Amino acid sequence: MSRTKDYLRWQLLWRIGISVLLMWLLLAPWLLMSVQKEMQNTLDDRLAASARMLMSLMSQYDLNPLVRSGQPTLVLDPVEAFDMPATLACKVANIAGDIIAVSHNAPEAVLATELQGYQNRMQDGELWRVFNLSQGKLAITTAERLETRDALMRSVVIAAGVPFMISLAGTLAVIWFSILHGFKPLHSLSQHIAQRSTDDLTTLVWSQRPAEVRPLVDEINRLLQRMQQSLLRERRFTGDVAHELRTPLAGIKTQLQVARLTDGDKANHALLQAEKATDRLQRTLDQLLLLARVEGDAQLTETTRLPIADINNMALNDVQHLARQQQVTLRCNDQVNEAIQAPAILLSAALRNLLENAIRHAPANSLVTLTAVERHGQLQWTVKDEGPGVSEELLSALTRRFIHGDQSDGSGLGLAIVDAIIRRFHGRLQIENGEQKGLLVTISIPWQQSADALAVNQQ
Repeated sequence: MSRTKDYLRWQLLWRIGISVLLMWLLLAPWLLMSVQKEMQNTLDDRLAASARMLMSLMSQYDLNPLVRSGQPTLVLDPVEAFDMPATLACKVANIAGDIIAVSHNAPEAVLATELQGYQNRMQDGELWRVFNLSQGKLAITTAERLETRDALMRSVVIAAGVPFMISLAGTLAVIWFSILHGFKPLHSLSQHIAQRSTDDLTTLVWSQRPAEVRPLVDEINRLLQRMQQSLLRERRFTGDVAHELRTPLAGIKTQLQVARLTDGDKANHALLQAEKATDRLQRTLDQLLLLARVEGDAQLTETTRLPIADINNMALNDVQHLARQQQVTLRCNDQVNEAIQAPAILLSAALRNLLENAIRHAPANSLVTLTAVERHGQLQWTVKDEGPGVSEELLSALTRRFIHGDQSDGSGLGLAIVDAIIRRFHGRLQIENGEQKGLLVTISIPWQQSADALAVNQQ
């Protein structure tokens, strides 16, 4: 689990980090071009402003006598004379092209231009940015090396890039610690589960769960509840088997011992009794297995759409042999001609157990009736026999396991199985004595919602 968690952490950090890095890389060229453009415009404005300032200062003097006298050209120091940037070169000339003043080490070829405005010029392999301004009888030319501008731009990029890298590293660090803190509830949950014993299936009580982890904890709790119910069913099944099989096995062993020690009719009678006990034992085992499957097997909930008559016939066919043995007549009153979307194996098992219970308690040459009706949105089956019925005190306990009716040799599981099946449908089981004789058992399930109710109950 630790490897999975670490992988998920690194995966989140990798994805978020790459996303942040790509976003910055996409923004960085745009920011760089914007800064470069603004800087170029600013430096061009400074170049033009220097030319206009020099034009304003030189226009205050009469420079014609200086030109006619043939004196040498003045050498200007822009920094001391005009408080101009040291990186600029300038030239002052009249409209005839005569140079009046020029800065020290000025590039003559670069400054020798008559084009107005901004332009780029080359001298000795160096590229210059030049601005030429003509006004009245004067022409002012200012120039600046582009290498100087590039060096300034690199300084700006470095000055902006270092904080960018620091902020990117800080962002990734914040993301990493945020991921660690976000996974802390899962780590706490894993430790809490790891500290539990294997027999502890109680519900998780975890107060530190955030909203995103709450569904996981709820599903774990539901899984624990299902496991606990499954374990309880297994323990109950084991206990029931141990309790109910002890007496039949002891009886079979006794009858076999009698058959071995005797002969003739007594031995045959003992073997017959052992065979009957074996049949009862097999029937009890079948009932216990069916009850265990009904209470815990999800495969029994697979639904099919079958007519009600087909479900009734399935149950009747299963008990025909028992009815002939007990000399009981079966009658079916189908008053519903429609089909139902439900697990037929469960419904037929419930009806089969009701019919078997009625046949075993009905006297010879009597009638057992199965009736299916629709009433108030409920699908009802009623099984009626002509047996002796049961006492009023025993009616409410018949759905409990191993509760036998009066003078019964059954397993005591039939009605418990029916009750378990009907509860899965959110239905109702009603047991009452007939008006004159016999027992009347009615099961009711929702007509249209039978499959939905079963699915909800299974969840």
